[in-house]
Amino acid sequence: MESDRCPRTAGLRKRRTGVPWFLKDLAVVVGVSLSVFALFVEASWLLKKREIGERTVVEIPEGATVRGIASILERAGIVAEPDEFVLAARLLGFTDKLQAGSYEFGPRFSELEVLTALRHGEVAGRRVTIPEGYRASQIALLLESEVGMDATEFLRLVHDPDFIGKMGVSAPSLEGYLHPDTYRLRLDATPAGVIETMVYETKRFFDKRMVARAESLGMTVHEVLTLASIIEAEAMFDSERSRISAVYHNRLNHGWRLEADPTVRYAIGNYERKLYYGDLEIDSPYNTYRHAGLPPGPICNPGRASVMAALYPLPGCDEFFFVANGDGTHTFSRTFAEHVRARRRIGEKRAGKAFSLDTDGNG
Repeated sequence: MESDRCPRTAGLRKRRTGVPWFLKDLAVVVGVSLSVFALFVEASWLLKKREIGERTVVEIPEGATVRGIASILERAGIVAEPDEFVLAARLLGFTDKLQAGSYEFGPRFSELEVLTALRHGEVAGRRVTIPEGYRASQIALLLESEVGMDATEFLRLVHDPDFIGKMGVSAPSLEGYLHPDTYRLRLDATPAGVIETMVYETKRFFDKRMVARAESLGMTVHEVLTLASIIEAEAMFDSERSRISAVYHNRLNHGWRLEADPTVRYAIGNYERKLYYGDLEIDSPYNTYRHAGLPPGPICNPGRASVMAALYPLPGCDEFFFVANGDGTHTFSRTFAEHVRARRRIGEKRAGKAFSLDTDGNG
């Protein structure tokens, strides 16, 4: 009987001399709370917005360690505490995933945004919108202004036969193939890279269905883009695009000259002053007052609406003329006599004898 009581007594003595269970649980709770608090403090630091005087571009070289990156960012004024930056990168598992490149930060940002940008390679860049109807020369100047691109080199490549061939385009230039859209361009983007992207977007946009439609009209993709560029330059309102297209299709189908003012402007290279009758005599294949058919290539870079109008002219339209009303709209005519009367009527409302895009359409 004595031996039966001894183990129980020993067990009781051991429990009495050990750490109470509630103290152990309290220690766990305190430990977890401290960890959560530490994480909260760290997260607060990561999420806190900092402000600098202006946007700053920082270059992160290939092979840079996370500590080396922290030092670069500290010198640039992007990071205040490099040790905390390194710790945060480790906690997030970004240590070996920060990417090289040119990054732009500011004027207001958080450390987490910096780490995220470096993790995903969100290098410095700008969102640049290429408006519909812009000529290559206008696009070049826009890119020079927005991302510092060399406008001269951009235009050289647009007209370089070897580069055009590499783009898989059979045309005198890449005018018309620079797809209007909004692009996010790196600050170190090259003219060749940007042009390649724009041409790719044009080809992607002009899908098989559209190619088939062009063939049904007896036109190539290049001819559709050329006609679309003229429509783009003439139309101010989407509601008139297919009707303007129908006028030009009618003229082409009857072997008439297009007599489109925008092509003359392109030929003389002056887009600001009024056109005069003497300008219509300029010797250029782009002068559609002297040469029948389409010009050698597009005169600008048309948008989707104008391309679709070129492919789908207004059904049943038998008009061959139109004249600008002066408010962005046009008056359309079936015969030359009707056209003359429309010009006279509009001319009575306007002063001067100048022949300009604002007062005349074609013919």
